[in-house]
Amino acid sequence: MSLNEISKVELQKDSSESTDEIDQANIRSSDEPDVQFKVPDGANGMSKNQLKKRKRFEKLMQIKKRKKEQDKEARHAKAKAEGRDLEEEKRLQELRTLSGEGKQKRDTEWNLKMNNAKQRFKICVDCQYEDMMTYKEKNSLASQIRYCYAANKRSKNPVFISVPSLRDETLSILEKVEGFPDQWKPRCFDCSDKDILSMHPDKSKIVYLTSDSDTILDHLENDKVYVIGGIVDRNRLKKATLNRANELGVATARLPIDEHLKLVSTKVLTVNHVCEILLKYREYGNDWKRALMDVLPERKDVTAKPHSDSV
Repeated sequence: MSLNEISKVELQKDSSESTDEIDQANIRSSDEPDVQFKVPDGANGMSKNQLKKRKRFEKLMQIKKRKKEQDKEARHAKAKAEGRDLEEEKRLQELRTLSGEGKQKRDTEWNLKMNNAKQRFKICVDCQYEDMMTYKEKNSLASQIRYCYAANKRSKNPVFISVPSLRDETLSILEKVEGFPDQWKPRCFDCSDKDILSMHPDKSKIVYLTSDSDTILDHLENDKVYVIGGIVDRNRLKKATLNRANELGVATARLPIDEHLKLVSTKVLTVNHVCEILLKYREYGNDWKRALMDVLPERKDVTAKPHSDSV
């Protein structure tokens, strides 16, 4: 298990766990003393529960630091066994960075990816719902747009992602992200404060995805723009995306969730989940069931339907 995976497991433990349980997950050397905690500076006025959480956080950071050191030692040991010189590799990497060779290679790869992306379908996140959401919801939407960009960047077959009507607080939150939008745009990404029809004027090519649609999305067509409503409403705004599609006069469709899966919880998905499902569908050879099972979180209590129930 990697350092990040181990740290994630530790951080996700319930805060009510005793320090003895945390110690069981801690890897110590035989001569390493136990860590003793005193009341931290500035802890006056903190409740016992707050103080306990603070101490636990500090201890987890120490665990993380030790794991990082152990991981570094393991990498060096592996490199030595393979006859590699890590210092020389580091020096060569620095030279490539200074010369711009690495960046030039990445730019060349992305130019090819962008040319290939022109032959595929497009994904659009419509941010027309800014005025309907609270600041907390807008902050969540900004995070989901970041996840969409990251998933597309990692994809073997990235597509063009556009974000129209991006403005006000959602835009302000994204502008705090390093590299946005200048470093995103050369990676199949575009955004604008203009309306969706300004970015995609051909209505016949637009398919608005909404769970309220009567049309099932059977397959993805490469000349279509699949629109995801950029809305985080905690299931508060009923049929907002369907009404939006009707106002635009464009086709609608819903993901074939019912046809492939049994869900105990709501079928309303986050923006980034829908984006990832579309990417995985194409990556997995147009397999909806595999894409849905791969992307949907465990909290959805997902169960695949028998093959005979699928379309």
